[in-house]
Amino acid sequence: MTGIIKTYGGNPYQRLVDMAKLAQKDGVIKGILLHQGESNTNDKEWPNKVKGIYDHLLQDLGLQADQVPLLAGELVNADQKGACASMNKIIDDLPATIPTAHVISSAGCTCRQDHIHFNPAGYRELGTRYANEMLTLTGNKPQTP
Repeated sequence: MTGIIKTYGGNPYQRLVDMAKLAQKDGVIKGILLHQGESNTNDKEWPNKVKGIYDHLLQDLGLQADQVPLLAGELVNADQKGACASMNKIIDDLPATIPTAHVISSAGCTCRQDHIHFNPAGYRELGTRYANEMLTLTGNKPQTP
């Protein structure tokens, strides 16, 4: 993944912080979205790793956890024969490690033939679920199709 890391100036975390600080000049960060990839499926330490990054982001951006929830999406679900669906159990346990975390279900979100990546319809549905969860958390009414 060194090629990908180079596109972020060799430091993806710092790039994230820099972009978030730029966003804070004109806006307010109300939540952090996370979507896990398939690269470390079944890593039992994943929730602790996420907590470390989340805590550092909050500190580096001057944010409070109770005001900036973490929304974490599941991978392609077992109902779609997801190749990495076993990771969803670990993702589902994230709120036990990060009390302000909310898991976004991928159940029913359709996928590509590789059973790793969502197809366009699946991505749109998952995105709608992220949005509806954030709307609910901010005291707004979720959108209905």
